Amino acid sequence: MQKLQLRIDWGDMDLLGHVNNVSIIRYLQAGRIMFMAAIGLPAFAGMKTGPIEAATEIQFRKQLRFPGNVTVCTTVREVKNTSIILDHEIYDDAGELAVSAMEVIVHFDFVNQVKIPLTDELRANISDYMKKLS
Repeated sequence: MQKLQLRIDWGDMDLLGHVNNVSIIRYLQAGRIMFMAAIGLPAFAGMKTGPIEAATEIQFRKQLRFPGNVTVCTTVREVKNTSIILDHEIYDDAGELAVSAMEVIVHFDFVNQVKIPLTDELRANISDYMKKLS
């Protein structure tokens, strides 16, 4: 499992005094980007192929508040033909689960606007990276 610690910033809160759902999505994004960089699947403007987010499912379990930190834990649930399903858990400073989430990341051909199969190299990189983390 990949772990990433992030600081909760004042600007992450909403008018109700807890971390806004948009900030939660940014925390998930940080975990996803760290994972994709580690497996050699970066996302940059102008790329002909790369990852896109096809779906996100989030369960908010506990409010997060400023000041504090979160730990974003990311793991691979499943590798499919054209996609990777990631599971995320976000924990507060006390180690309590605050958010559970799932994301579907699709390997995409931006020129032809179609999803494409994951390469054997990407599959091997995912396997190697996850072995390092266990």
